[in-house]
Amino acid sequence: MKQLSIGDLVSRAWDLAVKHWPIFVLLTFVSSIVEGMGITYDEDLLLGLGQNPNPQVLAEAMRDALVLNYPLISVGVLLSLYLGFIAWRLYVNAFLTGRPYESVAEVFKVDLNQLAIFFVVEIVYGIIVALGTCAFVLPGIFLGIRLWYAPLLATQGASFSEAFSRSWELTRGHFWELLLMGLTMIGIGILGLCACCVGIYFAEVIINFMVVLSLFFLKDADAKPEDQFIA
Repeated sequence: MKQLSIGDLVSRAWDLAVKHWPIFVLLTFVSSIVEGMGITYDEDLLLGLGQNPNPQVLAEAMRDALVLNYPLISVGVLLSLYLGFIAWRLYVNAFLTGRPYESVAEVFKVDLNQLAIFFVVEIVYGIIVALGTCAFVLPGIFLGIRLWYAPLLATQGASFSEAFSRSWELTRGHFWELLLMGLTMIGIGILGLCACCVGIYFAEVIINFMVVLSLFFLKDADAKPEDQFIA
């Protein structure tokens, strides 16, 4: 079984990120704004708190000052999922063809049926990982890694069941490598935050390219010799 080289993965992801960063940093930035739709804070309440150093009082004040607009939050979630679907397709195109897209019209043109499948897969994946994490954390980590590629596969024509089953098959025997890759991604994210915080956008581009590169590595490792020859 071929082993996933984390060093090579990071190097190739860096090269792709440097080459294509404008479009992906822009998408990441827009997604971060969309995700925050409907979530605001009551500034007067926070200002009235003054310089109270008590952490418990501060936490309670932050909670009380939080203002949630659920209709806007729902719109933000849907837009975020839509942008995520577009972004994953562009990442795959950039890796396979060297160009994220051929035309602007092509970027926003989507198969509504496949988009709906992606929505459901993304939501179900989040629920599975959350439930697993609540069950002593470790099940959440295990399921999160084994089903890691389900949302990405759902953007590439897989059905709901195929996305999960294919991810489970591809990650078989690679759990520890993928866990190390996940820890590496966390490290890259921390470095991005340290770069005046804005570096997190570029760091996310690197991380997403790592996901795409590792998926195609696993698909190649899982392919039969005759399939590799044909390719």
